[in-house]
Amino acid sequence: MNEESRRQQAYNQLHQQDELRFPREDYPAFCTWLNIPRAGQGLRLLDIACGQGFFLETAEETAPRMELHGVDFSSVALDFAKARAPRAELKLGSAYELPYPDKHFDYCVNLGSLEHFDTPESAVREMGRVLKPTGKAMVIVPNQYYAGSIWRALAYGQSEEQGQEGLTYFRTVEEWKSLFLEGGLDVLGVQGYNGEDHIAWYFERKNGQAPEAEQHWRILLDTFVKPLIPLNLSQCFVIFLKRQM
Repeated sequence: MNEESRRQQAYNQLHQQDELRFPREDYPAFCTWLNIPRAGQGLRLLDIACGQGFFLETAEETAPRMELHGVDFSSVALDFAKARAPRAELKLGSAYELPYPDKHFDYCVNLGSLEHFDTPESAVREMGRVLKPTGKAMVIVPNQYYAGSIWRALAYGQSEEQGQEGLTYFRTVEEWKSLFLEGGLDVLGVQGYNGEDHIAWYFERKNGQAPEAEQHWRILLDTFVKPLIPLNLSQCFVIFLKRQM
């Protein structure tokens, strides 16, 4: 069994145990950030490493006329995605060899997956290959120096994996931008993502129960701290991309 097959098997098991997603209430914002016109009529979108189809499910609702596609190397994830996003055309395949023709999609997304790829450069090049010259890509990736991770080290002396599963590569915003540029994609813009509905922030708990004081602190974090977190200390980066000319 090669490394790719071992990772595929591991992710099949992970998808049987957990949903492996962002907060569900944040997916409508992800669709909004793409600025899809005319309810998507005449347009085509690909979700690379679509997992269990949470983004595609939301896209079906927000862009009902758009042609939706998803690809993932986990058959277990795709079984869930078929039930969740029945209108989407789903394929079992690798992000390193996407089963689509060149310049085929108006939009490509990769949400919280690129950091788990052992050769992300190959996946970036493939994304650029299938993206139309006029198309837009959106990728969400984690920051190596998230403010919440620094807080955890300062307060508790602990490292923070940000809830990531398996092999994970954390990078700074400039390191991520360099990866895309070297892979043939130009950066249109970058914004921070610290949770749309609520911020992810670690507190130690006794007996696994959240004390009342923690709930008050979380309200303060969402109201006053989250809006002030600078881009370079955001939990994740939302990076918008296009093909290099």
